[in-house]
Amino acid sequence: MAENLDKTLTYYEVVQEILKRVNDANGDIYLDRAKELVFEGIASLALSEGVAIDDIRGILKSDTVDVSTLSSPFRIRVKGSGRELTSNPSKIISITDDLINVETVTTILGITEHKYIELSLTDVNRLNDPDYRPFNDEIFYYNRGDYIYFYPLEHMNSQKILVTYITEPDTYDYGVDGVGSTSLQNEFSLSFLYKTIDYGVGRIKQQQSGE
Repeated sequence: MAENLDKTLTYYEVVQEILKRVNDANGDIYLDRAKELVFEGIASLALSEGVAIDDIRGILKSDTVDVSTLSSPFRIRVKGSGRELTSNPSKIISITDDLINVETVTTILGITEHKYIELSLTDVNRLNDPDYRPFNDEIFYYNRGDYIYFYPLEHMNSQKILVTYITEPDTYDYGVDGVGSTSLQNEFSLSFLYKTIDYGVGRIKQQQSGE
């Protein structure tokens, strides 16, 4: 069934729907908790399996990083103060070469487009193995702490890389009685917002069962 593109849900409406389903329509008990759970639900569900890119378009970002400007070309800082990305990522989706101005790239062995391959912890532990080397057009990367590290260093030349990632939810305006509340339909699909509502309801009902 096609999604109704005319239908919108605001942050206020999402919170109110959670409250109605937990029998607290006036928000006397769970209003603050429901507000928190919208953010928690978005952050959690965005990282779950089966989420389509269009479901979370509002928190999906892409930044271009010029390798030649990095103080350490074998790594980029992706979190915290001094990061090379505009927002703190919750999850890296992909890294590709930004080929918009490919004519300005100094190539190695004539390669202008690389394959960036994410390593598991097991794979990272194999990097000291001389037989475990990427092909000339491949670059391995892995996340550790606030950085993404690349291997081998000699493949990181002057290319610009496009980092696509899921970021943390923004701060949404609740409004006054719903007036001026942030429209979330511009940020997420309706199906994702209803999953967020289900998430919030489930968490509050867990709390209720323990009271």
